Amino acid sequence: MTASLEIVHLRPGHATLLAELFAIIAADQRCSRFHPHPFTQAEAARICNHRGNDRYLALRTEERLLAYGLLRGWDEGFAIPSLGIYVVPELRGSGAARLLMEHLHLTAQLSGAKRIRIKVYPDNILAQRLYLSLGYCFSDLRETDQLVGILDLSHESSGAH
Repeated sequence: MTASLEIVHLRPGHATLLAELFAIIAADQRCSRFHPHPFTQAEAARICNHRGNDRYLALRTEERLLAYGLLRGWDEGFAIPSLGIYVVPELRGSGAARLLMEHLHLTAQLSGAKRIRIKVYPDNILAQRLYLSLGYCFSDLRETDQLVGILDLSHESSGAH
């Protein structure tokens, strides 16, 4: 039996599923340094009821969320949004992160962003490999002990059609 997968923009009806995913994230020691915001039930409700410019998405099956992604910073007035992503342990290495990130890139581009930024800890080599393969460029700039990568979205639209 194949699972039905979809990428959804999180809405009020997703709050319970998002709170369940946030409980998984909070308990995942491998992702203790993924900290874009608190992973609480209240935060899940806030995100699912969000009406600003920031974007919150998830990879969903009929019964649960398997990955979470965000583009934020627009609500605070930044021109370049920051991207964050989490994938449940059983889907790591499956291509789910790449799929969700490519969708986030397109979402940012369609929302008028020219670039996206991402932060990653220097010892997170697997994530760095993924980000480099997606076109992110890292400089010597560090922010709270993390590497900062930038993706130029103008290159995304210049590919072959």
